[in-house]
Amino acid sequence: MPHLDPIPTNGHGQANGQANGHANGHGGANGDGQANGRGQQLDLQRSGDRWLRWLNHELDRRAETPMARLLGLWDVLEEWFATDGFHASLPARAAGALLAEPGDPVGIVVAEHRRAVRCLLEELAGEAGANDPSALGAQLHVLLEGAIAAALMDRRPGAARTARALAAIAIGEDAA
Repeated sequence: MPHLDPIPTNGHGQANGQANGHANGHGGANGDGQANGRGQQLDLQRSGDRWLRWLNHELDRRAETPMARLLGLWDVLEEWFATDGFHASLPARAAGALLAEPGDPVGIVVAEHRRAVRCLLEELAGEAGANDPSALGAQLHVLLEGAIAAALMDRRPGAARTARALAAIAIGEDAA
């Protein structure tokens, strides 16, 4: 099986640089919360960028047509969900940031990452010939985030297979 852990870990299930609950590895003991927050923000940005590059690479490597890329997304996700690195990934860590206060640096990075994922899904939908790439991209985004949440909480990589079946229905309805 190909390497499906786009987020390097330190061998303890934490992303590189993450220690003592702080993504920047500084532990927060020095009272410099702003510096720690900025380091965490940069770590998350880099992690999100790596994840998107990895996802695009996997889709390109596995599929030749836009429709195959769109449907292949779910196969890539299922394999990724089964890796040890999944639980230390940006999407997994982002779940905790959903409750961030407005203006929180981590919340801002998570929102930017979600927008980038949404754009990718809209692009995939458009390339696959969707009648309304924006609407289909929105549906697929909900499925993707639901599959990530299910895989995290239930530790069930097969959530991606379920999402793929629902995506096929959404794609078929868009074409109708």
